[in-house]
Amino acid sequence: MKPGLALAGLLLLAAAAHAAPVTVTAEPLAAFQNLSPAERFGPFVWRGGLVLQSDDPKFGGLSGLVLGKNCEDLTAISDAGRWFTAELSYDGQMLAGLTARDLSPMLDSKGKPQRSKVWGDAEAVTEIAPGRLGVAYESRVRLGTYDFGKLGPKARFVHVPYPGDIDAGDDNGEIEALGVVPVGPDKGALLAISERHWDDRGNASAWLWRGKRVKRFAIARLGDFEVTDLTILADGTVLTLERSFSATALPGMAIRRFPVAEVADGKVITPELLFEGRVPFYAIDNMEGIAACQRDGETRITLMSDNNFNTRLQRSLILQFAYQP
Repeated sequence: MKPGLALAGLLLLAAAAHAAPVTVTAEPLAAFQNLSPAERFGPFVWRGGLVLQSDDPKFGGLSGLVLGKNCEDLTAISDAGRWFTAELSYDGQMLAGLTARDLSPMLDSKGKPQRSKVWGDAEAVTEIAPGRLGVAYESRVRLGTYDFGKLGPKARFVHVPYPGDIDAGDDNGEIEALGVVPVGPDKGALLAISERHWDDRGNASAWLWRGKRVKRFAIARLGDFEVTDLTILADGTVLTLERSFSATALPGMAIRRFPVAEVADGKVITPELLFEGRVPFYAIDNMEGIAACQRDGETRITLMSDNNFNTRLQRSLILQFAYQP
């Protein structure tokens, strides 16, 4: 065997050795609105939720997700540099359970696990092409793809160029949301929104780019909310997930929307507010992930929370809704 092939084989074996099954319990949520059986919240119709728990100290920090195969295959990223894969199950229309598959380190370009939590701070994931996932890292800013459909958690990071001014944001406040434009003249372009990269008027900086062509724009801020993720629907509608989470306020969540066709260089976009709510009225936490998928002829919107590995005070939630605009 050639030395290069031998080395590649050893690296794949090492990656596989780091992957491990994980036991996760999933307790169904009876309702989204506490003390009320309400099922419709603006254009969102409740389709069930789960509270995830595990004795594995590596489980948690879930910050983004993608869903496939009839909204059943779940691939999530952790801000500690790990992949979490699972299968969702349903009872009729309602989300009913989760079977965890494994919890694996996200590999760098050399096939090694991220060197530390700072380097493993993965905050956004999107499907760039069938089976190929794009991931944005925050604390040590970089953007890359993984051939996850072919290699699963053995896939290595492949660098993707991005606008250099993204790096000018506050530490731990750069790319927090990432998507791919599916239609229109910008089809195939990447769209990213920062968490705390403010312009001089307090708006969140955002970028849409394909190659060297870049549109720099901004998202007008909603109160004390910050964008934590986005998903782009097949018709070009952008849904932003936003959170209010601090030591001085009860956790809050908002979802807003705007058409990707509105994006123009230098423009400030004020998305339409679809939902806003807070604890204790709603079953929400530190909401960080949003993804769209198709099931039963519906567009399903799935939300995920990051428990910050603080299992005493926070929860890892999965919430699902049918989107009926």
